[in-house]
Amino acid sequence: MRNRWLAPAVTLVMWAFALAVFTRLPAMVPSHVNLAGEVDGWLPRAYGAFLPAIIATAMAGLIHLVPRIDPRAANVEKFQGDWRLLLNLVVLFFAVVEVTTLGYALGWPVDLGRASLVSVALLFVGIGNYLPRVRSNWFMGIRTPWTMDNERVWRATHRVGGRTFVAAGLMLGVAALLPEGARAALTLVSVGVAVVIPLVYSYVAWRRDMAGRPL
Repeated sequence: MRNRWLAPAVTLVMWAFALAVFTRLPAMVPSHVNLAGEVDGWLPRAYGAFLPAIIATAMAGLIHLVPRIDPRAANVEKFQGDWRLLLNLVVLFFAVVEVTTLGYALGWPVDLGRASLVSVALLFVGIGNYLPRVRSNWFMGIRTPWTMDNERVWRATHRVGGRTFVAAGLMLGVAALLPEGARAALTLVSVGVAVVIPLVYSYVAWRRDMAGRPL
């Protein structure tokens, strides 16, 4: 997963797949699934067919660009392998998004709502496992005024964030098995766990550090 060529290779396959099925796609393809698992957004196929590949291409480019332009490049170098792994995970996520959305548009028996939740769940668990290893930088991680100001707060917040992302991923996996109403509620709770808790904790940790108390 840390292979530097994985993201470019997956991206090329995504472009090839989109081009291969393009002429068989309907005029509009899915672009968004709501919390109830229903498709509620559509794009013309000229854009929608290639959007996941475009995003994946941009992410693959970041693997090579960020270490050169980040003001904290020395920190990026310290977790270069994990940085590559995390971006590879994101590229693979968009590959799954492309296959499921275009497959749905082609009439494949895809439950797009459940497939989306499962793929996001796996992404969250993967990110959560490696988030504590991310060092302070300007492009990836939980970047609040308090984590960017203090390396100790950054590390403490990312330890907490790693746990909340894994917990949210597991909750999303459970949500994928539930009926639509319960699925939407648990999805909202999961996102709150992943996002809100680390944000609040970063401020609390900063205040504790300023007061000279252990984090």
